Amino acid sequence: MGIVIKIGNCGWGFFRTKDYFGAEWKEKYESILQAYADLFDLVEVNSSFYRIPQIKTALKWREQIDKINPDFEFTVKCHQIVTHKDRFATKESVRIYKVMEEICQALRAEIMLLQCPAGFHATKDNIKNLKSFLKKAKPRVVLTWEPRGDWWNDPKLIKSICEEFNLINCVDPFRNDPQYFSKRKTAYFRLHGFGKPMMYNYKFSDKELKELSRRIKEYQGKAKTFYVLFNNMYMYEDALRFARFRH
Repeated sequence: MGIVIKIGNCGWGFFRTKDYFGAEWKEKYESILQAYADLFDLVEVNSSFYRIPQIKTALKWREQIDKINPDFEFTVKCHQIVTHKDRFATKESVRIYKVMEEICQALRAEIMLLQCPAGFHATKDNIKNLKSFLKKAKPRVVLTWEPRGDWWNDPKLIKSICEEFNLINCVDPFRNDPQYFSKRKTAYFRLHGFGKPMMYNYKFSDKELKELSRRIKEYQGKAKTFYVLFNNMYMYEDALRFARFRH
């Protein structure tokens, strides 16, 4: 049985529609998002990290997309209160998380991203708070967790938490190997680019995109669905170029 590779980007706010559909694009599409969905398989709602959209806004997005591509998929990045400010520590994290699940429901999004800051260290307190949050939240969607920083000093710890709570381990595959794919055997890749401090000002070479395709094939015994999301200044161009190497 073959694998499924879904290609998209972390947000559509910088998508220059006229570059792909010409100056008259508004004659065909109702919005930038709708035009975006005519080219890509999915999008990670990245703006929800900064501001939680209203339900009516999420429903409008889904309605517009369904006119173009009913199979188009949304994933949702959890709000920063949960992961960066409260850091899973109090009831507020659970409350905000539940609001985020309502957004997922409106978008028919099956996956929500929990991206932790590098400063969220793998301390006993942070591990305890994360596990307590996951128990209290009782997720109704699939969660993909992107640990950063010193968590990667102990990949076995990442794997054990993912296994205990059935989390997809979200990674940049050029930096880390995913430790767990969840029971649904799904990989969630976020590609950021290389170099500091301007790693987002990065354009992947064809050689690197071919290497990404090769790495996906290596994981196909462990995962059967791959979400590949680009997150850099050239992400839309890179994603379309990578589609040539999908198979």
